Amino acid sequence: MANPTKLSLITFGESAAVALARAGGFFEQRGVEVEVTRTPSSTEQMRGLIENRWQIASTAFDNVLAWSARDGGPRIMAVARASAGVDLPVYVRPEIASWDDLRGKPLAVDAVDTAYGLVLRRILQERGLELDRDYTFVPAGATGYRLEAMEKGEAFAAVLNPPWNARAEESGMRLMARHSDVVPGYPGGVFAVSRPWAEAHREEVAGFLRGLLDATRWARSPDRKASAAALTASAMGVTQEQAARALDRLPEPLRSDPAAFAIPLEIRLRFGFAPPNGTEIAAYLDASHLEEAESE
Repeated sequence: MANPTKLSLITFGESAAVALARAGGFFEQRGVEVEVTRTPSSTEQMRGLIENRWQIASTAFDNVLAWSARDGGPRIMAVARASAGVDLPVYVRPEIASWDDLRGKPLAVDAVDTAYGLVLRRILQERGLELDRDYTFVPAGATGYRLEAMEKGEAFAAVLNPPWNARAEESGMRLMARHSDVVPGYPGGVFAVSRPWAEAHREEVAGFLRGLLDATRWARSPDRKASAAALTASAMGVTQEQAARALDRLPEPLRSDPAAFAIPLEIRLRFGFAPPNGTEIAAYLDASHLEEAESE
């Protein structure tokens, strides 16, 4: 077998499927070696994808909307689902007892014009609070940095998705709301690529997706679930029980549902951030790579 082609994946947190595919050798069996980098922010993630510092991003679909064809750059396409769903709890500092207590306060977001920052803005709007009139946004970066800003008293609320919500509660932060209260059905993440790179490297993209499919099937096999959980736990540094729960939440199938992506598009348009590449969701999806991976 020829040496596997190295691919760089940038993500906010390694998924169980990626961890299992790496630890179990599923990627290598499909001709690719996947290196994982955790991103400090969506801005760094998407710029790196555009500049080909990373070839694949595990990210929110809203970031695909925001960065595809931005400033004359390449089109960014979602090629598969990365997660079956998402949990976006809003936490506040201990001294915040009501929504009105957030008036005049800075709130931490990854970026002010994408993804979970817009979800937070939509939740606050439902409570009668508007950006810049009632509160401000501080672009702190990924979840850990948002929590750090809250712990330092530099921000008073943020979306702190798992596993950071557990540390937030240990630090005395209080759960104020969940995204599902206002925007139920908000989609989980996707694997995204730069279209020009993906078209020039179709076999590598298919190899990455085949490795994910192999790992997912292995994890769902009744006689292999325990060993899959043990291997994933070791790779991710979590308990076997936590790994088993993560594997149970893997998306099935990997194919994206275009209807689910109408939600982040509606939120983006609500706040005046029209996607650079237009409002047709199909322009941001490319199922051909997954079809190629599944065709074996």
